[in-house]
Amino acid sequence: MGRELDVLVYGAAERARGIVEQLDRLAFRARVIREDTPPARKSRFYAAEIIFAHDADTVTQAHAALESFAPGHRPVIVVGPSEIAGLAGVDAWIPEPALPAQIAARARALFRLSTMELVAQRRAHVTALYGERHTAAERTESKSSVLYVGDASPRFMSLQHAMDETGAEVVAAFSSYSAFDYLHERSFDAVVLNASGKRDTAFTISSAMRRNARLYHTPVLLLSDDDDLEAAEEAFARGVSDILPPDTTDDEMRDRVLALAAERRRRRQAKAALEACRDPRTLDIETGLFHPGFLTSHLQDLLVGFERDELGFSLLVLRTEVPEEAHQPDLASTEKARRQFAAMLRHLLRSEDAAARIDEDHFVAVLPLTEAEGVDCVAARVSAIAECTAFESEDPLQPFRLAVRATGITPRPGETAEAMLERGLRALQLRPVLRAQA
Repeated sequence: MGRELDVLVYGAAERARGIVEQLDRLAFRARVIREDTPPARKSRFYAAEIIFAHDADTVTQAHAALESFAPGHRPVIVVGPSEIAGLAGVDAWIPEPALPAQIAARARALFRLSTMELVAQRRAHVTALYGERHTAAERTESKSSVLYVGDASPRFMSLQHAMDETGAEVVAAFSSYSAFDYLHERSFDAVVLNASGKRDTAFTISSAMRRNARLYHTPVLLLSDDDDLEAAEEAFARGVSDILPPDTTDDEMRDRVLALAAERRRRRQAKAALEACRDPRTLDIETGLFHPGFLTSHLQDLLVGFERDELGFSLLVLRTEVPEEAHQPDLASTEKARRQFAAMLRHLLRSEDAAARIDEDHFVAVLPLTEAEGVDCVAARVSAIAECTAFESEDPLQPFRLAVRATGITPRPGETAEAMLERGLRALQLRPVLRAQA
């Protein structure tokens, strides 16, 4: 389900109240705002704005009321007629009847995207402090690419015609087998599944994509042949991003596909910006992680954002050691194992996370958007991988494993990066070695 998120809701009282009750079951803490709601007394970070509007004027009023209540930049989701879909400042538009599961999925996706962009911006700013460098021109994608999966129906022809007018490319796969061939060969900005008469097949494809790390963030839209709300709930639970009912016009279908495709492209750009910060000025070449000085600077910058309620994060501190009861390898083998562990750690983290080796056996990772439960999950995953890996010693017949001790902490008001790192190291001494679960 994911971590709990605070969101702001603006709109008709009855509609908003019903949505708030249902969002609560989906791990959202929603606060309903009206025009006359006074400014918040206590600062709090809100992940998104959900606006129920009948026209553009309502959206304008909502922006003013929400900014007055809690100033800040956050994704904006508007639920209402198609006339408000293209308004400036609106990140996503959902037509009525909007299901809570659909709103929740869109809010989480946009929150993750906006955080990636914010972290990329901050990390690039810190990277620039280490000296300018010649950067290659950014690769521009000339047009969106969409994969259609299903029979060659009239709706497919409508989709292809509508997308052709925008210059977008539509690739057709008339079976699930060819669909996965295409998905493994190249990247698409969106996938449109024709669920008419083949709902189970469409659900299977969507679920499979959500289990694949490379395809996880590719938006999936369903061409539906009915307005079955129960089936729609299941679709969103299986990772579907949007449902296009049979009465969707060609123009609306085009706009909704392109809106999700644009989000996918934004995410690629944010990931590329994060990767661009990985260069010899910021990295420890021996481990592939950021060097301690850069991570400390990055951590300090994030603490400034935390003070402004722009971004929350946690710090994961890890210590690797060879269990006392195990065969003790030579120092060179132990060092080689720790460098291998560093490479493993990097690939177990997200693009927006940042990790460094701060001394011989201690590692730290900055995890944006991660609370205590999420930190524990990351620590357990890292520990399990380490304990399942046999590292080579000077004796080929005596491989060894590394045990991991880990703890997570969150920032405190007024704390510096150095103080936070020291606090994490002290807290680590009180934690037992993690053991992988059988």
